[in-house]
Amino acid sequence: MAVDFPVLIAGVLRATDAGRHPKPAVRELLIALSDALGAAGATFAVPGEGVARVVAASPGAAWSLGSTGTPEMAGGTPSADATGTVTVAVPDAEGRPAGVLRVHLRPDQRLDRDDQDAVRLVARLLGVVCPPATDPLVAALADGLAVVAADGTVRSWNPAAQVITGRTAAQAVGRTVPFAVPPPGRTVELDLADGRVLSVSCTALAGSTDQVVTFRDVTEARRRERAKDLFVATTSHELRTPVTVIRGYVDTLHRRWDQLGEDTRRDLVRAIHERADRLAVLVDRLLLGGDEERVDALLEPREFDLLAALSGAVARLGSEEAARLRTVLPDRLPPAYGDPDSVPTVLTELVQNAHKYSPDGGVITLTAGADDNTVWFEVADSGIGVRPEDTGRVFDRFWQAERTDRRRFGGVGLGLYLVRRIVEGQHGEVSLRRRNPDGTVAEVRLPRAGM
Repeated sequence: MAVDFPVLIAGVLRATDAGRHPKPAVRELLIALSDALGAAGATFAVPGEGVARVVAASPGAAWSLGSTGTPEMAGGTPSADATGTVTVAVPDAEGRPAGVLRVHLRPDQRLDRDDQDAVRLVARLLGVVCPPATDPLVAALADGLAVVAADGTVRSWNPAAQVITGRTAAQAVGRTVPFAVPPPGRTVELDLADGRVLSVSCTALAGSTDQVVTFRDVTEARRRERAKDLFVATTSHELRTPVTVIRGYVDTLHRRWDQLGEDTRRDLVRAIHERADRLAVLVDRLLLGGDEERVDALLEPREFDLLAALSGAVARLGSEEAARLRTVLPDRLPPAYGDPDSVPTVLTELVQNAHKYSPDGGVITLTAGADDNTVWFEVADSGIGVRPEDTGRVFDRFWQAERTDRRRFGGVGLGLYLVRRIVEGQHGEVSLRRRNPDGTVAEVRLPRAGM
C-alpha cells in the first residue's frame, strides 16, 4: 500500500499544535498514521506493573482503550504478525523504551518501505511528545529522604540523599539541609548553584514536630522537556513552511492553468519538485535523528572515488545552493574508504548549512585533498561564523548555532548531528572551525583505502 504523506504531515502539524498537552498530541499522531496508511486503527500502550495498557487510540481502535496485555518485545522495524497487527517499539528522547505503537491493518494490507518509514516516524514522534513512563518503585528508591527536626537539623539521611548531595549521613545528621525546604504539603523545584535542578517535597510527620523531606534530581528530565519543546516547535515550523509553499504553487497551477504560459508552468513544477525534495530530506532527518542503529545499518563502506562522489552530489543540490557554490577540486585523489552513497547527504547538509548561515550572500567554496592517512573535503562560507566554544556542540542533536535567534535561521537541529553520525560510522572525522576573517569551514575526513 502507498502511504499518503500529505495526510501524515498534516496530522503531525496538528499534533505539534497541541503543544504541551501530550494526550491530544499522541491521539493526533495515531489518527494521522492510521489515515495515511488506510489502516483500521492505531494504538499506543505504555508498560507498567507487568502489563502494557492502551492509553491512546485512533477512532478505529477506540475499542481497545484501557485494555491491558503482556508487554511484548517490540523491535524497531515495523512488521505485521499473522493477525495483521504491526508492532514497533517507541523509544523516548534518550532511546529508552517508552511504550509500544500498534497499527491494525485491514485485510490484505501489506507494508512497503514507505509505510515502514511512516510508522517509524510516528514512533519517534510519540517518544518525544509522550510523558516518560517511570516505575514508581524505582523512582522511590532513587529519591533522597531526610527526617528533619523542628529546629531544621537532619535526624535521618538515606543512601539516595548521599548520592544526590554528596554528603554522607555522618556529614548530614545534626546539620541543616543543604538547600531550601518548602513548607509542609508543598513541592518546589530548586535551581542549584552547580546547574542542577532538584524537586523537593515536604510532609509533616503525624504525631511529631518532625518533617519528612524527599528530593530528587530532575535536571535530566527538565533537559528532556526543553528538548521536546524545541523539537515540537521547530518541527512544526519546518514542516509547515515547505507544505505552505507547495500548496501555494499547486493552487496557482490549479486556478490559473489556462492563463499561464508553458515556461511559467514548468518553473512552478520545478519549484514544487525542489520543495518536495527538501520536505523529503526533513522527513529523513526526523526518521534518522533518533535512530543511531538505523544510520549505521544504512552504511556500506568500500573503496570509492571521492571526486566522482562529490561531483554527483553537487549535481543534486538545490538551485539556490548550487548558484552560490564554487568548486575547487584537484584532478585526482587517492581512493577513499567509506560509503559513496552517503556523500550526497553529507555534502547537501553542509552546503545548506553554509547557505543558511550566510544570509547576506557570498560564495560557498568546495575543496578537497588528501594526506598520508585520509582523504578530505571542505565546505567554506563567509557567514556569521561559529564561536570557538561551540565548535564541538554544533554536532549535538537539536543544537543550533544562534539559539537566541532561532526564528531567523530556522532548522530542526538535526542536520549536523546526522553528518557526524554518518561520517563517524565510516571511521571518519568531521569538524567545524571559524574562517578568518568571517565565516565557517566544515571539514570531513575519511580513511584512505588500504590504510
